Amino acid sequence: MPASSTSFAFVHAAREIGAGRVAVGATYPDDVAALFAGFLRAGGVEVTGVHSAGAVTAAEVGAWGEAEVFALARAADTPDAGAVLLPDTALHTAAFLPVLEKELGKPVLTASQVTVWEALRLTDRRVNAPGLGALFTREPIVQV
Repeated sequence: MPASSTSFAFVHAAREIGAGRVAVGATYPDDVAALFAGFLRAGGVEVTGVHSAGAVTAAEVGAWGEAEVFALARAADTPDAGAVLLPDTALHTAAFLPVLEKELGKPVLTASQVTVWEALRLTDRRVNAPGLGALFTREPIVQV
């Protein structure tokens, strides 16, 4: 059976949407955010900037609402990024994706979103669900 992880899913999803350069808005402390950025770089994704919110627990992040999610995404965004990544499965983002992407003018990839997308990718399934962001509205890239 195929296997993956949320971190690998971010790398694969960035490639899927053609975002070779990304900005990271991490809820985590600086050291953990830097490790995630290093993982992305090792996967061939250029990181244009990393913003760390310094949260320590999933419970803290799970209590965040729309205002905190938008503030994190805005703080992380850089003009040269092709997408903004928000890597924390405790962060509630699904309801905000279309508005976040419209406001930032670029795809936003979140942990829960890319994890579900990766599971579908590994089973050769596609779902067209614009409410889940640009990642779920793209046609598969055909490899020749």
